[in-house]
Amino acid sequence: MSKYHVEVREFPRNVNRFNMSGQEVGAVLVAWAQERVFELGGQRWNPQSAEMTVIEGPEIPVSGLSMGRGWPAALREGLDVTERVLGEARAAIVDGSVARIAQAQEAEELAGAQAPDAATEAAAAAIDEGAGEAAVAAVGSPAADELALGVELAALLGGEAPRLLAAWREVAARASGLSPSETLALAERQLRDQDA
Repeated sequence: MSKYHVEVREFPRNVNRFNMSGQEVGAVLVAWAQERVFELGGQRWNPQSAEMTVIEGPEIPVSGLSMGRGWPAALREGLDVTERVLGEARAAIVDGSVARIAQAQEAEELAGAQAPDAATEAAAAAIDEGAGEAAVAAVGSPAADELALGVELAALLGGEAPRLLAAWREVAARASGLSPSETLALAERQLRDQDA
């Protein structure tokens, strides 16, 4: 399974993030595509003055990340997909296709235990409703599907998606018995309390 490796640069600083899922990179891509300031690696980044590179490739083991070897390994073993994924994020934001794909995935999850072809049926329904090429890509490519889901999730999380996502993960790790919606509500409350 492919992973995404991201580098954001704005002289004199830069940050690298490795082994990101489609959902994680989607949060960054939506903020970038909307030209909103976002947080990554504990720093705030402005897409209007920074540069970003997204590499899709194999997962890099932790041992391959030490002593500055991570980014050269990502470049050597992966493919620069920056323009493609930013184009997909922009297109998904503009035409709303990412919302239809999310609905199709929700239908897939509901029907998953009932029928082995639920994913295909849900994607076909999205295509019938006009989801277009993004839905076709979701059927044909697990990485594209993850990316589309990540973009949609980031759009739903709002302006500070990376920060909320980090808080959501933290709360979910502490409270394993709660549903995702309950942990999201707790994460939102935690951020409100921090900002107050």
